[in-house]
Amino acid sequence: MTSRFRINLGLALTSLMLLAVLSTALIVHYSWMRVSSANIESIVGSLNASTAKSVQRELEGTFKSSEAAVEIIRSILFQGAIKSEDEAKREFVFLSVLRSQLAVSWLGFAFPDGRFFGAHTAADGKIEMVEIGQLVDESMRYFRRDTYRPIPGDIFFETREKSTTAYVTLGAKWYRAAKDSEQSVWSIVDILPTGFEPAAVVSAPLRNNARYDGVIMASINFDRLSQFLATLNIASFGAAHIVNEAGTAIATSGGQDFDEIFRLSAAAKAESALINDGTGRAHYVTMTPLGFNGWKLMTAIPRDAFTAEIDRSTRRLVILVIALAVLTAISSAVFANFSFARPIRRIVAELRHIESFSLADVKRIPSWLSELDDLSGALKRMATSLSAFSKFVPTEIVRSLIAQGIEPVPGGETREITVIFADLPGFTTLTERYGPEVTPFLTEFLTLATDAIHREGGTVDKFIGDCIMGVWNAPTPLEDHALHAVRAAQAIRSLMQKVSRPDGAVTGSRVRIGISTGRVFVGNIGSSQRLSYTAIGDAVNVASRLEGLGKEYGVEIIISEHTREALGGRVTLRELGESGIRGRSGVIKVYEVPGDSEQISIR
Repeated sequence: MTSRFRINLGLALTSLMLLAVLSTALIVHYSWMRVSSANIESIVGSLNASTAKSVQRELEGTFKSSEAAVEIIRSILFQGAIKSEDEAKREFVFLSVLRSQLAVSWLGFAFPDGRFFGAHTAADGKIEMVEIGQLVDESMRYFRRDTYRPIPGDIFFETREKSTTAYVTLGAKWYRAAKDSEQSVWSIVDILPTGFEPAAVVSAPLRNNARYDGVIMASINFDRLSQFLATLNIASFGAAHIVNEAGTAIATSGGQDFDEIFRLSAAAKAESALINDGTGRAHYVTMTPLGFNGWKLMTAIPRDAFTAEIDRSTRRLVILVIALAVLTAISSAVFANFSFARPIRRIVAELRHIESFSLADVKRIPSWLSELDDLSGALKRMATSLSAFSKFVPTEIVRSLIAQGIEPVPGGETREITVIFADLPGFTTLTERYGPEVTPFLTEFLTLATDAIHREGGTVDKFIGDCIMGVWNAPTPLEDHALHAVRAAQAIRSLMQKVSRPDGAVTGSRVRIGISTGRVFVGNIGSSQRLSYTAIGDAVNVASRLEGLGKEYGVEIIISEHTREALGGRVTLRELGESGIRGRSGVIKVYEVPGDSEQISIR
């Protein structure tokens, strides 16, 4: 009888719920048919037109800025205001013009004998002054790169690098295009003087009384176009790509993965189409010529992004839905307590496991109600999916912050930690020589360094190019954190001895590591929209500078005086002397962890 009673009540509840759902669905569907069918097409068309105009205006402004920069330099050199060989004045003028034209990444001048001088805005915002000089041997030329850090109203010199380069200025596409031209010409290139950097380059010849003096160039980095696309309104719910004549994306707004949608649209060979991504989700895709070098703007907008009218129609039905819900609730309250409330409470318990990031403890709660069964299955799949985030945000950080009740808002505390910076010596040269082919080598280094830090109880704070930063004693307290950091550094050094470099080098430093201990500020750093749990303070800066001192001393692992004191004599060290730290007053004693001190223990 109990079983029959449950079935009868379930049938009654199902009938009532079905009546409410069907009534609401019919009304909503009717409103959707009237409103969405009339407006969605026009809204998408208007949005795409507006987006295309914005992109065209941006490109036009960017191209004009680049051409203006070239013309400014050409006029200065043509009028003899400065001589192309006058290095000091030349650097000042090139730097001034580059900083005044924010859209320009490179501003350079190529001499007829293959020499080159240029000013370059790097990806990190720093300014590089690059010179390619005379031939050193048959294939290599002298190379100099000065790095400056912009400061309010001025720039601050940081480093000078002298080496050689195989970059052939006279063979560059932009040089050859302008050499025999009488006016500015545009070229699309992948390689520029400091390495792989896809860009659009405008170049123009410099002639004075029929005498050919060289070629002036300015470039637009495609990454900047991608950054602009990411600021468009469409990027918040769709995607925008700029593609070349071959259909290859040269700039993208990022965000969701719309590559398959764009591929299907290109196969359809239509300027606009409604494309299904294979999962039942439809997208409006349009292709608009941009009037430059065969480039086109491709936009993809999910159809379900335009549900505002439907939502408004739904809100107008609130009174009717509430009335139906009241009738349904009265008849289903008792049944819902046994059929819904109890299973939901069990599911909530599983949600708490997810809240604490104890993802391995999440279990599926079976239910004879398909919706609850599906929800429980979805939670289990959610836990599996969330486990992938450990590759981006360390689980131990999230779990520790939650356990300590730290709110995800800016703030933190002062705590003694040990910081490690480790990077690859000569990686810039390897990148210039081998380009993207060095990626597996970098990936292997960062992977083994990450594993070594984790094994010793540390946390990877961030990756900075070919450098990795790790911290100990934050957010989770750890005794002997300095000793753990040294053990991790030794493990990295030992493992890197077994890793083959792309250039085949078997001697010299395989890694440079700086370690510092001290009290710093640790906590959530960032804005109200995006935070990063990190450490800032003198010990962090010292560790970064010590890593750089490795090149000066010719050693692989350098530690600070505070770290030596924290080790308490448990590691064999070699004193290197006192050294000044750039950006910090005074000097500190520094020590090497030699290669014969690998065997240490933690008391």
